[in-house]
Amino acid sequence: MRIVVGARNSPLSQAQLRETLQNIQKHHPDIVFDAHLVATRGDHDQKTSLRSLDKTDFFTAEVDELLLSGQCRVAIHSAKDLPEPLPQGLRIIALTQGMDPSDSLVMRPGQYITTLPTGALVATSSERREEAVQQLRDDLRFIDIRGTIAQRLAKLDSGEADAIVLAEAALIRLGLTHLNRIRLPGATTPHQGQLAIMAREEDEEMQQLFRCLDSRNQPATLYLGLDHPNHLSDKRLIHYPIIQIVPRSLDTHEIQEAISDLPNYTHLLFTSKNAVRILVRYLMRHHGDISQLQGKCCIAVGQATAKTLQQCNISPDIIAQEEHAEGMIKKLETLSLKESYFFWPHSSLSRSVLIEFFQSRRLRYRQCILYDTQPYLPEPLPDLNQIDEIIFTSPSTVDAFIAAYGHLPKNKTLTPIGPVTKNHLAFSNV
Repeated sequence: MRIVVGARNSPLSQAQLRETLQNIQKHHPDIVFDAHLVATRGDHDQKTSLRSLDKTDFFTAEVDELLLSGQCRVAIHSAKDLPEPLPQGLRIIALTQGMDPSDSLVMRPGQYITTLPTGALVATSSERREEAVQQLRDDLRFIDIRGTIAQRLAKLDSGEADAIVLAEAALIRLGLTHLNRIRLPGATTPHQGQLAIMAREEDEEMQQLFRCLDSRNQPATLYLGLDHPNHLSDKRLIHYPIIQIVPRSLDTHEIQEAISDLPNYTHLLFTSKNAVRILVRYLMRHHGDISQLQGKCCIAVGQATAKTLQQCNISPDIIAQEEHAEGMIKKLETLSLKESYFFWPHSSLSRSVLIEFFQSRRLRYRQCILYDTQPYLPEPLPDLNQIDEIIFTSPSTVDAFIAAYGHLPKNKTLTPIGPVTKNHLAFSNV
Protein backbone atom coordinates (compact mmCIF):
# COMPACT_ATOMS: atom_id res chain seq x y z
CA MET A 1 0.00 0.00 0.00
CA ARG A 2 1.41 3.39 -1.00
CA ILE A 3 0.54 6.46 1.03
CA VAL A 4 1.35 10.03 0.03
CA VAL A 5 2.68 11.76 3.16
CA GLY A 6 3.06 15.50 3.54
CA ALA A 7 5.90 16.97 5.60
CA ARG A 8 8.31 19.90 5.76
CA ASN A 9 11.42 19.62 3.64
CA SER A 10 13.91 20.21 6.48
CA PRO A 11 16.43 17.45 7.28
CA LEU A 12 14.83 16.94 10.70
CA SER A 13 11.35 16.58 9.22
CA GLN A 14 12.62 14.04 6.71
CA ALA A 15 14.22 12.07 9.56
CA GLN A 16 10.84 12.11 11.33
CA LEU A 17 9.19 10.80 8.18
CA ARG A 18 11.68 7.91 7.98
CA GLU A 19 11.13 7.16 11.66
CA THR A 20 7.36 6.99 11.16
CA LEU A 21 7.72 4.69 8.16
CA GLN A 22 9.99 2.32 10.08
CA ASN A 23 7.55 2.18 12.97
CA ILE A 24 4.44 1.64 10.84
CA GLN A 25 6.19 -1.10 8.85
CA LYS A 26 6.62 -3.08 12.09
CA HIS A 27 2.84 -3.47 12.04
CA HIS A 28 2.13 -3.17 8.29
CA PRO A 29 5.25 -4.27 6.35
CA ASP A 30 3.65 -3.64 2.97
CA ILE A 31 3.24 0.13 3.47
CA VAL A 32 5.38 2.51 1.38
CA PHE A 33 5.51 6.28 1.78
CA ASP A 34 5.62 8.72 -1.13
CA ALA A 35 6.86 11.95 0.42
CA HIS A 36 5.42 15.31 -0.60
CA LEU A 37 7.82 17.83 0.94
CA VAL A 38 7.20 21.57 1.18
CA ALA A 39 8.78 24.60 2.83
CA THR A 40 6.54 26.39 5.31
CA ARG A 41 6.35 30.03 6.28
CA GLY A 42 8.47 29.16 9.31
CA ASP A 43 11.15 27.78 7.00
CA HIS A 44 11.21 30.84 4.75
CA ASP A 45 10.97 33.45 7.51
CA GLN A 46 14.26 33.30 9.42
CA LYS A 47 13.80 36.66 11.17
CA THR A 48 10.58 36.40 13.18
CA SER A 49 11.41 35.49 16.75
CA LEU A 50 9.65 32.40 18.06
CA ARG A 51 9.25 34.21 21.38
CA SER A 52 6.44 36.28 19.88
CA LEU A 53 4.52 33.29 18.55
CA ASP A 54 1.84 31.37 20.37
CA LYS A 55 0.31 28.10 19.13
CA THR A 56 0.07 29.22 15.50
CA ASP A 57 0.41 27.44 12.15
CA PHE A 58 3.84 29.03 11.50
CA PHE A 59 5.42 25.63 10.76
CA THR A 60 2.36 23.64 9.69
CA ALA A 61 -0.01 25.60 7.41
CA GLU A 62 1.48 24.65 4.04
CA VAL A 63 1.68 20.97 4.97
CA ASP A 64 -1.89 20.95 6.25
CA GLU A 65 -3.04 22.57 3.02
CA LEU A 66 -1.72 19.51 1.18
CA LEU A 67 -4.05 17.40 3.31
CA LEU A 68 -7.08 19.61 2.93
CA SER A 69 -6.62 19.79 -0.87
CA GLY A 70 -6.27 16.02 -1.15
CA GLN A 71 -2.65 16.09 -2.34
CA CYS A 72 -1.65 13.72 0.48
CA ARG A 73 -3.41 11.25 2.79
CA VAL A 74 -1.53 12.00 6.00
CA ALA A 75 0.84 14.68 7.32
CA ILE A 76 3.60 14.39 9.89
CA HIS A 77 4.42 17.26 12.25
CA SER A 78 6.49 17.80 15.35
CA ALA A 79 3.68 17.63 17.88
CA LYS A 80 4.91 20.72 19.73
CA ASP A 81 4.45 22.78 16.52
CA LEU A 82 0.72 22.11 16.16
CA PRO A 83 -1.56 25.15 16.15
CA GLU A 84 -4.48 25.55 18.52
CA PRO A 85 -7.13 24.99 17.40
CA LEU A 86 -6.36 22.52 14.64
CA PRO A 87 -7.48 23.46 11.12
CA GLN A 88 -11.13 22.65 10.51
CA GLY A 89 -11.50 19.32 8.75
CA LEU A 90 -8.31 17.76 10.16
CA ARG A 91 -7.62 15.59 13.18
CA ILE A 92 -4.71 13.90 14.91
CA ILE A 93 -4.90 10.20 14.13
CA ALA A 94 -1.78 9.28 16.12
CA LEU A 95 0.45 10.94 18.68
CA THR A 96 3.63 8.87 18.82
CA GLN A 97 5.40 7.95 22.04
CA GLY A 98 8.33 9.94 20.73
CA MET A 99 11.89 10.34 21.90
CA ASP A 100 13.71 11.99 24.79
CA PRO A 101 11.86 15.29 25.38
CA SER A 102 14.77 16.99 27.17
CA ASP A 103 16.43 20.23 26.15
CA SER A 104 20.22 20.09 25.78
CA LEU A 105 22.84 22.80 25.98
CA VAL A 106 25.36 22.11 23.21
CA MET A 107 28.90 23.47 23.66
CA ARG A 108 32.17 23.21 21.80
CA PRO A 109 34.36 20.16 22.48
CA GLY A 110 36.10 20.36 25.85
CA GLN A 111 33.77 23.02 27.28
CA TYR A 112 31.77 22.66 30.49
CA ILE A 113 28.94 24.80 31.82
CA THR A 114 31.44 26.13 34.39
CA THR A 115 34.16 26.96 31.85
CA LEU A 116 32.01 29.16 29.61
CA PRO A 117 33.29 32.71 30.08
CA THR A 118 31.27 35.20 32.09
CA GLY A 119 28.65 36.75 29.82
CA ALA A 120 29.00 34.01 27.21
CA LEU A 121 26.32 34.03 24.50
CA VAL A 122 23.72 31.26 24.53
CA ALA A 123 21.54 30.97 21.43
CA THR A 124 17.87 30.12 21.87
CA SER A 125 14.52 31.56 20.84
CA SER A 126 12.69 30.30 23.92
CA GLU A 127 12.20 32.18 27.20
CA ARG A 128 11.54 28.87 28.96
CA ARG A 129 14.88 27.51 27.78
CA GLU A 130 16.58 30.71 28.93
CA GLU A 131 15.18 30.14 32.40
CA ALA A 132 16.49 26.58 32.40
CA VAL A 133 20.01 27.77 31.50
CA GLN A 134 19.82 30.47 34.18
CA GLN A 135 19.22 27.78 36.80
CA LEU A 136 22.80 26.73 36.06
CA ARG A 137 24.47 30.06 35.19
CA ASP A 138 22.60 33.34 35.63
CA ASP A 139 25.53 35.40 34.32
CA LEU A 140 25.13 34.17 30.73
CA ARG A 141 23.60 36.28 27.95
CA PHE A 142 21.14 35.19 25.28
CA ILE A 143 20.63 35.77 21.58
CA ASP A 144 17.82 34.66 19.27
CA ILE A 145 18.49 31.91 16.77
CA ARG A 146 16.52 30.45 13.88
CA GLY A 147 17.15 27.96 11.09
CA THR A 148 17.76 24.24 10.70
CA ILE A 149 19.77 22.30 13.25
CA ALA A 150 22.79 22.42 10.94
CA GLN A 151 22.46 26.19 10.52
CA ARG A 152 22.24 26.65 14.28
CA LEU A 153 25.28 24.48 14.95
CA ALA A 154 27.20 26.46 12.35
CA LYS A 155 26.83 29.53 14.57
CA LEU A 156 28.52 27.59 17.35
CA ASP A 157 31.38 26.60 15.05
CA SER A 158 31.80 30.17 13.76
CA GLY A 159 31.89 31.68 17.24
CA GLU A 160 28.65 33.65 16.86
CA ALA A 161 27.39 31.76 19.92
CA ASP A 162 29.21 30.05 22.78
CA ALA A 163 26.45 27.50 23.37
CA ILE A 164 23.14 26.55 21.74
CA VAL A 165 20.00 25.05 23.24
CA LEU A 166 18.53 22.25 21.11
CA ALA A 167 15.94 19.55 21.62
CA GLU A 168 17.62 16.27 22.55
CA ALA A 169 15.15 14.43 20.31
CA ALA A 170 16.37 16.41 17.30
CA LEU A 171 19.98 15.48 18.06
CA ILE A 172 19.02 11.81 18.35
CA ARG A 173 17.06 11.80 15.09
CA LEU A 174 19.88 13.50 13.19
CA GLY A 175 22.62 11.27 14.61
CA LEU A 176 24.29 14.10 16.52
CA THR A 177 24.56 12.53 19.97
CA HIS A 178 28.36 12.73 19.77
CA LEU A 179 28.16 16.48 20.38
CA ASN A 180 29.36 17.88 23.71
CA ARG A 181 26.20 18.71 25.63
CA ILE A 182 24.38 18.59 28.94
CA ARG A 183 20.68 18.17 29.56
CA LEU A 184 18.94 21.18 31.06
CA PRO A 185 16.87 20.88 34.24
CA GLY A 186 13.13 21.34 34.53
CA ALA A 187 10.06 20.79 32.41
CA THR A 188 10.08 21.14 28.62
CA THR A 189 7.55 22.15 25.98
CA PRO A 190 4.51 19.83 26.02
CA HIS A 191 4.84 16.99 23.45
CA GLN A 192 8.47 17.76 22.65
CA GLY A 193 10.00 14.72 20.95
CA GLN A 194 6.61 13.37 19.87
CA LEU A 195 5.23 13.29 16.34
CA ALA A 196 1.66 14.12 15.39
CA ILE A 197 0.21 12.23 12.43
CA MET A 198 -2.69 14.11 10.83
CA ALA A 199 -5.44 13.11 8.42
CA ARG A 200 -8.74 14.44 7.20
CA GLU A 201 -11.60 13.93 9.65
CA GLU A 202 -13.51 11.62 7.33
CA ASP A 203 -10.52 9.38 6.51
CA GLU A 204 -11.35 6.37 8.69
CA GLU A 205 -8.94 4.13 6.77
CA MET A 206 -5.93 6.19 7.85
CA GLN A 207 -7.34 6.46 11.37
CA GLN A 208 -7.42 2.68 11.72
CA LEU A 209 -4.11 2.14 9.95
CA PHE A 210 -2.10 4.44 12.21
CA ARG A 211 -3.90 3.50 15.41
CA CYS A 212 -1.02 1.18 16.27
CA LEU A 213 1.32 4.19 16.64
CA ASP A 214 -1.01 6.23 18.83
CA SER A 215 0.45 6.54 22.34
CA ARG A 216 -2.89 7.81 23.56
CA ASN A 217 -4.11 4.19 23.44
CA GLN A 218 -1.39 3.07 25.87
CA PRO A 219 -1.51 3.18 29.69
CA ALA A 220 0.10 6.34 31.05
CA THR A 221 2.58 6.88 33.87
CA LEU A 222 2.51 10.15 35.81
CA TYR A 223 6.04 11.22 36.77
CA LEU A 224 6.17 13.91 39.45
CA GLY A 225 9.92 14.61 39.64
CA LEU A 226 11.65 17.78 38.51
CA ASP A 227 13.81 16.44 35.68
CA HIS A 228 12.50 14.20 32.93
CA PRO A 229 13.45 10.53 33.53
CA ASN A 230 15.31 9.58 30.36
CA HIS A 231 15.65 5.97 31.57
CA LEU A 232 11.88 5.40 31.37
CA SER A 233 11.56 5.69 27.59
CA ASP A 234 9.60 2.43 27.46
CA LYS A 235 6.66 4.05 29.27
CA ARG A 236 4.14 6.61 28.04
CA LEU A 237 5.08 9.32 30.45
CA ILE A 238 3.15 12.37 31.55
CA HIS A 239 5.78 14.57 33.15
CA TYR A 240 4.20 16.85 35.72
CA PRO A 241 6.81 18.43 38.04
CA ILE A 242 4.72 18.88 41.16
CA ILE A 243 7.41 20.66 43.17
CA GLN A 244 9.72 23.58 42.51
CA ILE A 245 13.15 24.52 43.83
CA VAL A 246 13.37 27.99 45.37
CA PRO A 247 16.98 29.06 46.03
CA ARG A 248 17.51 31.08 49.16
CA SER A 249 19.05 34.51 48.83
CA LEU A 250 22.72 33.92 48.19
CA ASP A 251 23.50 37.20 49.94
CA THR A 252 22.39 35.98 53.37
CA HIS A 253 24.95 35.95 56.17
CA GLU A 254 24.68 32.17 56.62
CA ILE A 255 25.48 31.38 52.98
CA GLN A 256 28.20 34.01 52.64
CA GLU A 257 29.87 32.74 55.80
CA ALA A 258 29.72 29.14 54.59
CA ILE A 259 31.19 30.05 51.20
CA SER A 260 33.94 32.16 52.75
CA ASP A 261 35.16 29.06 54.59
CA LEU A 262 35.53 27.03 51.37
CA PRO A 263 39.36 27.07 51.43
CA ASN A 264 39.31 25.26 54.78
CA TYR A 265 36.94 22.38 54.02
CA THR A 266 38.50 18.99 53.42
CA HIS A 267 35.34 17.21 52.22
CA LEU A 268 32.38 18.36 50.11
CA LEU A 269 29.16 16.38 50.53
CA PHE A 270 26.50 16.60 47.82
CA THR A 271 23.18 14.88 48.44
CA SER A 272 21.24 16.37 45.52
CA LYS A 273 21.64 17.71 41.99
CA ASN A 274 20.04 20.98 43.03
CA ALA A 275 22.66 21.67 45.69
CA VAL A 276 25.34 21.27 43.01
CA ARG A 277 23.56 23.59 40.57
CA ILE A 278 22.85 26.33 43.10
CA LEU A 279 26.34 26.28 44.62
CA VAL A 280 27.95 26.44 41.17
CA ARG A 281 25.62 29.27 40.21
CA TYR A 282 26.66 31.22 43.32
CA LEU A 283 30.38 30.73 42.73
CA MET A 284 30.17 31.67 39.07
CA ARG A 285 28.24 34.85 39.87
CA HIS A 286 30.45 36.05 42.73
CA HIS A 287 33.84 34.55 41.92
CA GLY A 288 33.79 33.85 38.19
CA ASP A 289 34.87 30.23 38.55
CA ILE A 290 34.58 27.15 40.79
CA SER A 291 38.27 26.81 41.62
CA GLN A 292 37.45 26.85 45.33
CA LEU A 293 35.85 23.42 44.95
CA GLN A 294 39.02 21.88 43.58
CA GLY A 295 41.48 19.87 45.64
CA LYS A 296 38.95 18.53 48.14
CA CYS A 297 37.43 15.10 48.62
CA CYS A 298 34.08 15.33 46.83
CA ILE A 299 31.42 12.78 47.80
CA ALA A 300 28.13 12.42 45.90
CA VAL A 301 24.98 10.48 46.71
CA GLY A 302 23.94 8.47 43.65
CA GLN A 303 24.80 8.55 39.97
CA ALA A 304 22.49 11.47 39.11
CA THR A 305 24.24 13.83 41.54
CA ALA A 306 27.63 12.53 40.41
CA LYS A 307 26.74 13.18 36.76
CA THR A 308 25.65 16.73 37.56
CA LEU A 309 29.01 17.33 39.24
CA GLN A 310 30.84 15.96 36.19
CA GLN A 311 28.83 18.22 33.88
CA CYS A 312 30.11 21.14 35.95
CA ASN A 313 33.73 19.97 35.59
CA ILE A 314 33.86 18.63 39.15
CA SER A 315 35.07 15.05 39.53
CA PRO A 316 33.44 13.18 42.44
CA ASP A 317 36.02 11.16 44.35
CA ILE A 318 33.44 8.90 45.99
CA ILE A 319 29.94 7.96 44.86
CA ALA A 320 27.53 6.46 47.38
CA GLN A 321 25.47 4.03 45.32
CA GLU A 322 22.77 3.89 48.02
CA GLU A 323 20.98 7.12 47.26
CA HIS A 324 20.34 8.41 50.76
CA ALA A 325 22.24 9.87 53.71
CA GLU A 326 22.78 6.46 55.25
CA GLY A 327 24.57 5.38 52.09
CA MET A 328 26.89 8.37 52.36
CA ILE A 329 27.60 7.57 56.00
CA LYS A 330 28.65 4.04 55.03
CA LYS A 331 31.21 5.57 52.67
CA LEU A 332 32.41 8.04 55.31
CA GLU A 333 32.96 5.23 57.79
CA THR A 334 35.56 3.71 55.44
CA LEU A 335 37.67 6.89 55.47
CA SER A 336 40.20 8.31 57.86
CA LEU A 337 38.27 11.27 59.23
CA LYS A 338 40.85 12.70 61.61
CA GLU A 339 41.09 16.51 61.28
CA SER A 340 38.40 16.52 58.59
CA TYR A 341 36.16 19.53 57.98
CA PHE A 342 32.93 18.73 56.11
CA PHE A 343 30.80 21.10 54.03
CA TRP A 344 27.23 20.00 53.34
CA PRO A 345 25.04 22.31 51.19
CA HIS A 346 21.45 21.05 51.09
CA SER A 347 17.71 21.59 51.11
CA SER A 348 15.71 22.84 54.08
CA LEU A 349 13.84 19.50 53.95
CA SER A 350 16.97 17.34 54.28
CA ARG A 351 16.90 14.89 57.16
CA SER A 352 19.29 15.36 60.10
CA VAL A 353 20.99 11.96 59.71
CA LEU A 354 24.31 13.42 58.54
CA ILE A 355 24.40 16.02 61.32
CA GLU A 356 23.74 13.33 63.92
CA PHE A 357 26.63 11.31 62.47
CA PHE A 358 29.02 14.28 62.62
CA GLN A 359 28.01 15.09 66.17
CA SER A 360 28.28 11.49 67.37
CA ARG A 361 31.82 11.28 65.95
CA ARG A 362 32.71 14.79 67.12
CA LEU A 363 33.62 15.74 63.58
CA ARG A 364 33.92 19.32 62.41
CA TYR A 365 31.26 20.27 59.87
CA ARG A 366 29.25 23.10 58.44
CA GLN A 367 25.83 22.70 56.94
CA CYS A 368 24.34 25.31 54.64
CA ILE A 369 20.70 25.45 53.55
CA LEU A 370 20.76 26.60 49.92
CA TYR A 371 17.16 26.10 48.85
CA ASP A 372 13.58 25.29 49.77
CA THR A 373 11.28 22.82 48.04
CA GLN A 374 7.70 23.97 47.53
CA PRO A 375 4.58 22.56 45.83
CA TYR A 376 4.10 23.64 42.23
CA LEU A 377 0.65 23.04 40.80
CA PRO A 378 0.15 24.58 37.35
CA GLU A 379 -3.34 24.14 35.96
CA PRO A 380 -4.80 21.94 34.79
CA LEU A 381 -3.96 19.04 37.06
CA PRO A 382 -3.45 15.75 35.20
CA ASP A 383 -6.62 13.66 34.85
CA LEU A 384 -6.00 10.58 36.98
CA ASN A 385 -8.56 8.60 34.98
CA GLN A 386 -5.93 8.38 32.22
CA ILE A 387 -3.17 7.29 34.62
CA ASP A 388 -2.24 3.74 35.63
CA GLU A 389 0.97 4.45 37.57
CA ILE A 390 2.24 7.42 39.60
CA ILE A 391 5.98 7.79 40.29
CA PHE A 392 7.05 9.75 43.36
CA THR A 393 10.69 10.90 43.45
CA SER A 394 10.87 12.38 46.96
CA PRO A 395 8.78 12.80 50.11
CA SER A 396 7.98 16.34 48.96
CA THR A 397 6.35 15.01 45.77
CA VAL A 398 4.14 12.79 47.95
CA ASP A 399 3.11 15.76 50.09
CA ALA A 400 2.50 18.00 47.08
CA PHE A 401 0.37 15.33 45.40
CA ILE A 402 -1.81 14.98 48.50
CA ALA A 403 -2.11 18.77 48.71
CA ALA A 404 -3.29 18.85 45.08
CA TYR A 405 -5.64 15.85 45.03
CA GLY A 406 -6.61 15.50 48.70
CA HIS A 407 -5.51 11.87 49.03
CA LEU A 408 -3.51 9.08 47.44
CA PRO A 409 -5.56 7.01 44.96
CA LYS A 410 -6.31 3.40 45.88
CA ASN A 411 -6.66 2.05 42.32
CA LYS A 412 -3.29 3.13 40.90
CA THR A 413 0.22 1.72 41.06
CA LEU A 414 2.17 4.03 43.37
CA THR A 415 5.90 3.77 42.72
CA PRO A 416 8.40 5.47 45.06
CA ILE A 417 12.00 6.18 44.06
CA GLY A 418 14.37 5.33 46.92
CA PRO A 419 13.82 3.97 50.44
CA VAL A 420 13.17 7.36 52.04
CA THR A 421 10.35 8.13 49.59
CA LYS A 422 9.06 4.56 50.00
CA ASN A 423 8.76 4.96 53.77
CA HIS A 424 7.13 8.37 53.47
CA LEU A 425 4.64 7.07 50.89
CA ALA A 426 3.75 4.10 53.10
CA PHE A 427 3.23 6.38 56.10
CA SER A 428 1.09 8.81 54.05
CA ASN A 429 -1.01 5.97 52.62
CA VAL A 430 -2.14 4.63 56.00
